[in-house]
Amino acid sequence: MNRDLNTRLIDLTLADLGDFIAGYLKPEQPEKPAVKHRDDCVYGITGIAKLLGVSNTMVHEYRKRGWIEPAIKQCGRKIICNKTLALELFGKRN
Repeated sequence: MNRDLNTRLIDLTLADLGDFIAGYLKPEQPEKPAVKHRDDCVYGITGIAKLLGVSNTMVHEYRKRGWIEPAIKQCGRKIICNKTLALELFGKRN
């Protein structure tokens, strides 16, 4: 809409008024930067479970036992696991 902000409401069409209101209801949001995924890592408990071919419950059990912990980094709820190290540790487990 290319109208002046001092235009009287009576001079606006319904479409102009709708565009004006919609412009204030939906502020432009900046684009989120693309998340870079590394090829040598898997993400989350589900990713680790798929990598090792076990269930999510077993991944929790392995973490509780501590043998897979060197391959895992966690910050809050984000879990990242190094594939190579995890598979190496998985092969050496008891």
